[in-house]
Amino acid sequence: MIGKLLIALVLPTVSLAAVQCYVGQKLFSFESSNAVCAKFIPYTCAVQCEWRRQCNEHSAFSVFRGRRTFVSGVLLNSKSLMVLCCASLATRVETDSAGREKCIWREKESIAVLGPSIRTNPVLAPNHYIRDVKMDRDGSSRVDVALEICQYQSERDHCNVEQMTDIEKRRFSIIQSKLQKVENLSSTTSPDIKSSDEDDLVRQS
Repeated sequence: MIGKLLIALVLPTVSLAAVQCYVGQKLFSFESSNAVCAKFIPYTCAVQCEWRRQCNEHSAFSVFRGRRTFVSGVLLNSKSLMVLCCASLATRVETDSAGREKCIWREKESIAVLGPSIRTNPVLAPNHYIRDVKMDRDGSSRVDVALEICQYQSERDHCNVEQMTDIEKRRFSIIQSKLQKVENLSSTTSPDIKSSDEDDLVRQS
């Protein structure tokens, strides 16, 4: 009984008749116009969720160099090609020793507009998520889709400031400050916000 319960907890869940996941969940795949979602971060750690043509247009993407943006939904039909992009306050994309992001664009796939399905091949590992989706129409009945998959690391398991240490509070406040600047400048097309590493800023303070 316990074994069955553990399996149920790690398996992705289907958001029936929905194109997006619950707040804090990551998109695992897209089956017949329904989002298949997986547990990711607490809902209080997911912010600035926006429908965009592509996630590199997400308001928080440039500020954090894309290292906090993840996909939480897809809208794909005869009229719209949109991606639901959110910012994570609890994770960031991993980099190698040379500072290169551990991300890769999967090969483009042609899918039908009617009852579309988007699957990751190979299947997403627990520490991977979809960071971006490219969609281009191929005539009226098909769409070319490519997924960007990234490996991420967890920074915190909650976003409750009252339960953080002083160092955690300082790092968290830097992230919040950047997000606040993005919100204040959301009416501009290119907010001029310096993209610095939060750890560097903490060391300087």
